Amino acid sequence: MSRTLTLIQTGWESVQATAESGRKSDALARLDRLLARPDVPADITLAGHKLAGELALDTGRFALAQRHLKAVIALDPTDARTRYLAGRAWEEDPDGCDRRAAICFRKAALLDGTNPLYRAAFGRAAARCGKVRHGVREMLAAADQEPGDVDVVRVVVGGLLEMGKPGSARRVLTKAMFFRAGHPELAALGERTRFETARRAQRLAAKTRGNTRDAQDAQFATDGDRVLLPFIRISDGTGAKSASGETVRTDVVSFPRPHLGRLRAGKVDR
Repeated sequence: MSRTLTLIQTGWESVQATAESGRKSDALARLDRLLARPDVPADITLAGHKLAGELALDTGRFALAQRHLKAVIALDPTDARTRYLAGRAWEEDPDGCDRRAAICFRKAALLDGTNPLYRAAFGRAAARCGKVRHGVREMLAAADQEPGDVDVVRVVVGGLLEMGKPGSARRVLTKAMFFRAGHPELAALGERTRFETARRAQRLAAKTRGNTRDAQDAQFATDGDRVLLPFIRISDGTGAKSASGETVRTDVVSFPRPHLGRLRAGKVDR
């Protein structure tokens, strides 16, 4: 029995070393074989399912991550981080479920109310499920709880922009930049927020003028399977006039041609 335990312990340490070296798929495969043994001690079983869930999540194997994390929850229902990771597995899976993600995030926030990331993730998931006011309130509360935490700000700003609230996202970012001035990710979020603000203002102005088609939403002109790109030409001012007296542009589509004929033969080609 002692030799068996030694082999299991050695295998577990080998799995951990493989994961730490960055070979996550190899570590996950070894871990699945280890956990399939019926004689694995309870402490290694719990730690192994936790590690397997994280590795599967990192490698995009969401169904496998959900299975391992569900096993951890059954063994330790009070583990808040496992609930959070389970929520991520449901949220990031293309075939997942925002409602189940929201349930996991809410449970994580209830188990560890001091972690604003869990509350921010729950707020975003709740907003995606249709509870927009409640979700926005939770996200803003999480940002107030830890205004300088980049991970929290990332979730909150992304969620607020998804819900069409760039003004609130801008206020969260302004406070975050006070605590983390010059942070590159916050700067990138600021650019995204400014773009969304300008886009919404542009759409609102277009609707006010009665124009339902925005330049941002215009589709490419095509000719069969080719995309047509208009090239601007200098006008001599003699264009046709519309009924309102405005000049009507009559530019035509230009098809770029290959310039191989312009290449001069070199020594290598002779």
